[in-house]
Amino acid sequence: MSHTASQTWLSNKTKEFEAWVRVRDMMEYVAPNSPFTPKTFEEWIAHRLAWMEEERGQLISQAITKRMMANGRGEQVPVTPVLGGKELPDGRGLVLARETIWVSQRDYPTVRNWAPWPSYEELKHEGDDRSKSGYSRFPPLPRGRGNDTVNWKQRAPVKQYRFDEVGRPVWELGSIHTQYPESEMHRFVESSLLAELGLCAPRKQAMEVSNILQGPGKC
Repeated sequence: MSHTASQTWLSNKTKEFEAWVRVRDMMEYVAPNSPFTPKTFEEWIAHRLAWMEEERGQLISQAITKRMMANGRGEQVPVTPVLGGKELPDGRGLVLARETIWVSQRDYPTVRNWAPWPSYEELKHEGDDRSKSGYSRFPPLPRGRGNDTVNWKQRAPVKQYRFDEVGRPVWELGSIHTQYPESEMHRFVESSLLAELGLCAPRKQAMEVSNILQGPGKC
């Protein structure tokens, strides 16, 4: 049986349509309900034109920047380290000094219980299996370490820090708390911070936060 090495000529419109069909079929599997996916070939062409125009603008901007730097008018501004290079030994974040996952593990390996990378079964369960069932895809939950004989579903999830919590329920109108117990107030203002700033004595922390929430007052 003989084979030919000849190639079939395709017009640019045909090539673009075939590219659109491939993307359409793939997105029906990956994100069938995405509002950002072009639904028709005309929308695909408009998307491609907008992308090409954006790419053209970036190339022009890069060319202008290179020309300015060549002429000595584009001197780079030196970037200084955060907090002047001061290191925080407690492993807390630089925003409000709260516990957070956004701190390098290499610098503070003993501060947190780091979860291992999810296995293939976890990724498949939270990805493909959820998508086939009509649910959204989600990254697997970070779970504690375990030996090889323990199923990943049996490993407890790593507790989330309060600073990293998202998606809290929005209280309906009229159900917002106006009175906060002392245990809830502690998470708003640290007593050590108040004492360091000299605003209030640590024992008066609850009273100070209550005044802030309910109206002006004195320490």
